[in-house]
Amino acid sequence: MKHAFRARRPRGFTLIEVAVALAILGWVMGSALYLVQQYADERVRLREQFYASQVSWNRLLERYQDSEKWLAPTRQSQRPTKGIATQGNQKWRWNLEIKEAMGNDLYRYQAKVGLQGGDTDRAALFVYLVERN
Repeated sequence: MKHAFRARRPRGFTLIEVAVALAILGWVMGSALYLVQQYADERVRLREQFYASQVSWNRLLERYQDSEKWLAPTRQSQRPTKGIATQGNQKWRWNLEIKEAMGNDLYRYQAKVGLQGGDTDRAALFVYLVERN
């Protein structure tokens, strides 16, 4: 017997190996896409929070200027406590609450800011200021 059985050498992958590899690849790609979407959502949220904080600080700094008497008194009395501001190509509604605090001429200023048309606040900052006579 000259022709003995020769061991056959495998020539490629089996169907099960290919199916398992595709399943693993699909799982990895799905996870990667999910993480990219989470990153994009978080980036948008942080951007909106940054702009809302900017609007809040602008309102509080105006009141600080008033308390330090940096502007003419006629301009100080005309400052609104509500309004719309544009920041980052978006319209932001803001509301400034002024409450008397304990102590002589001490006031608490709180600025709340949210997207125009939205009902939730994206930023709320406050500061205590002494009104000088």
